[in-house]
Amino acid sequence: MMARRAHTGHGEMLYSADGYITAWLMWQLKGDVNAQKAFVGKNAEIRTNPNYQDIKTDL
Repeated sequence: MMARRAHTGHGEMLYSADGYITAWLMWQLKGDVNAQKAFVGKNAEIRTNPNYQDIKTDL
């Protein structure tokens, strides 16, 4: 999984956090299948979020 927040530099990410960080941790650490849906598959939620670009979910 890789995605880049649009119009946000690396140093600005600390101040631009959103629920994807929490969802990623819930999926990876707890196996939460609902959180997984935000990242997995061609209909992954992050793919339709206009705040993200350069999205790759098949790494």
